[in-house]
Amino acid sequence: MSGFGGVLAVELAGGFEAADAFLSRLRYARRAASLGGVDSLAVHPASMWRGMLSDEQIAASGVPLGLVRLAAGTEDTADLVADALAAADALMAK
Repeated sequence: MSGFGGVLAVELAGGFEAADAFLSRLRYARRAASLGGVDSLAVHPASMWRGMLSDEQIAASGVPLGLVRLAAGTEDTADLVADALAAADALMAK
């Protein structure tokens, strides 16, 4: 084995709704409860906890409602970057 994977965390202005909209626009990374494996994955912690905690409780935990973690898989790097930028651009155009 050689090389390594990468994880990027971003906090989107607009909180929960912005993070949810961003993830909905990604074509390569799929939503997941945790990171790992060879596929690109995206985790939105607030989505996982929202059924158990209020938005105020989630925010009080120190986890921003707009936090998204992206883990790069084995897909082409240029495709992953273009995908994330297109999702971000679509949010900004709203």
